[in-house]
Amino acid sequence: MNWLATLNESQLKAVIHPGGPLFVVAGAGTGKTKTLTSKIAYLIMNGTPSHRILAVTFTNKAAREMKQRVIEMTGPHAMDVWLYTFHAFGLQMLRRHIAELPYGYRPNFNVIDEDDGKKIIQEMIKSLELDVKMFSLKNLKNLFSLYKTRRLEEFERTDEEKIFKKYQAYLRENQLVDFDDLLLYPLQLMEDYPTIRDHYQTAFEHVLVDEFQDTDIIQYKLLKLLGFRHKNVFVVGDPDQSIYGFRGANYENARLFMKDFGAEQILLEQNYRSTNQILKTANQLINYNFNRPAAKTLESDLGLGEAPYIHHAQNDIRESFFVTNEIRRLSQLGVRFDEIAVLYRNNALSRLFEEAMIKEGLPYVIYGGISFYERREIKDALAYIRVVIDPMQDFFLKRIINVPKRAIGLVSIQKLESKAKELGISMFDAIHYAELTPAARQSLIQFRQMIEDMQTKFDEMENLAEIMPYLMGKTGYMDMLRAENDEIADDRIDNLKELQNVFTRGDEYYEGTFMEKLSQQLDQIALYSDQDQELDDHDRVRLSTYHQVKGLEFRVVFMVVMEENIFPSDRSLMNPSELEEERRIAYVGITRAKEKLYMSYADQRMVYGSMRYSYPSRFIQESRIRFDEPKIEGISEGKGHLLKTGDKVEHNVFGLGVVVRVDDDVATIAFGMPHGIKKILESHPAIRKKQS
Repeated sequence: MNWLATLNESQLKAVIHPGGPLFVVAGAGTGKTKTLTSKIAYLIMNGTPSHRILAVTFTNKAAREMKQRVIEMTGPHAMDVWLYTFHAFGLQMLRRHIAELPYGYRPNFNVIDEDDGKKIIQEMIKSLELDVKMFSLKNLKNLFSLYKTRRLEEFERTDEEKIFKKYQAYLRENQLVDFDDLLLYPLQLMEDYPTIRDHYQTAFEHVLVDEFQDTDIIQYKLLKLLGFRHKNVFVVGDPDQSIYGFRGANYENARLFMKDFGAEQILLEQNYRSTNQILKTANQLINYNFNRPAAKTLESDLGLGEAPYIHHAQNDIRESFFVTNEIRRLSQLGVRFDEIAVLYRNNALSRLFEEAMIKEGLPYVIYGGISFYERREIKDALAYIRVVIDPMQDFFLKRIINVPKRAIGLVSIQKLESKAKELGISMFDAIHYAELTPAARQSLIQFRQMIEDMQTKFDEMENLAEIMPYLMGKTGYMDMLRAENDEIADDRIDNLKELQNVFTRGDEYYEGTFMEKLSQQLDQIALYSDQDQELDDHDRVRLSTYHQVKGLEFRVVFMVVMEENIFPSDRSLMNPSELEEERRIAYVGITRAKEKLYMSYADQRMVYGSMRYSYPSRFIQESRIRFDEPKIEGISEGKGHLLKTGDKVEHNVFGLGVVVRVDDDVATIAFGMPHGIKKILESHPAIRKKQS
């Protein structure tokens, strides 16, 4: 067992713990997975039959990797360890025992995913002769999940309850279970069937749980029943990294486990990832949380390292160019792009940094997400605008003809397209000629009228800033998202508000009539969205939300847009427990950094189309980082300009030019004839600085 020699004192203490309940509080970068897999291997090498060990985690990938590591440590007889996700373990139980439940299930039932669930809900609404358009399928599916897991006590409306009962009956009649059932039915079997409970309480001698801080109420109840008899329950987690409250993770499970099991506690505080100035910053920040069931202080043997930097920008665009300039400087010093992460609180904040990366020609990848202009709601909004400008564009018309839903089904769209081809005209013009049901015809005529109304309104507009509020109201798109009333819908609304910022800025950037400015803006967006982003992230800067990089590490981390009401979010400021979760998210961000950490904020930020004054996040002050900014190449230190006198630039229209002077945000640039001297915003997207 030479792998035992690689463990530090605290890890070894946890691994050779003689049994009984144990809570291993594993701080960020302290070797959590190594400790857990070593514990499983140690149990096997000390005579515990591998089939009597149950270990549960949260992702299939983690389960596979852990099993592989245990096999490498102990040999092929570790194959029999029960190493599953919570849902996969529930499925194993149900395959054996679901017929015991009074719902008529057979062992060969099928599991449905989220989309299948929404389709079934849609069918149930129709079967009750209710109007499908009055409901958000996503919202209903979310409500049903909350109700089933008892995070919602009762439905507000009787229609919702009727649909839910129909949905449940349909699942049972058709031998289907959803993801909630994969946990709820096993819990019911354990609670209500003594024989089954006895079997599982004696089948396993040891139960181990990974990422314990992410468990919800149902998972904890299952765990409590499974470990009730032998009490050999070994849980590994970090309450300070509990950031999934919106998915149901119950922060109080750590306290419940300590109380219900009388568990011992071992702290893993030896960090193997970060230098000590970064860890000191993390420790200072998280100490502001009062509700900490297992406080700890991270330290490493990696030296003091560099102090984290704070960058204070005059405005949001300058912040984004500070980040790209610094990334270029780091790259020249030998830091690989894929060792750098730019982290933000929500996806809508990616746009400015994405555009700055494109403008500077830096390779990047949106981690765990998609490019801002590739998001569904953004593509929908832009498709509407393109159809209003030119209704003959069938490709864009097909995208939005039934979004939001307006009773124009797939068959109607196919008939309309066929008629348009037959007559050699656009689908928009074919609306009056297609042979359709009266309801579909009426909906299409109303759609056509809406587009024509919007054309009239666009003709009256003077500023691009007017587009988004009008578009979202007229089409009902924003109402559709508000009706969904969930975390994803909130993100999509934020993204559309960010698109409002794009058009508001377009009024400053572009010249000409309203339509000329709009045309230039759409062309610029098309250039962004046509970037050939490869799917792999090899040697690319990662742009990501904090939630997407939990568990990962980077040499350099930029925590951007560190401003009050954004991070912490305005939604959290009235609720102490939500504010503490926001602080844990910031803690996760800091502890991703190995060598360099930057926090940045701006005095002014474009928010929902208007410029607002911003204040630095309380998390900066709580981290107690001194304001010590690095020297950035290519930016004069005095005013932090993006351009300086003598810089060579290239303009999309005017060609090559030389910067004559820079006053505030405006650069005076000399271009060749016939263009001559021009005054242009130095952050204008049409300008690109030539690398000397």
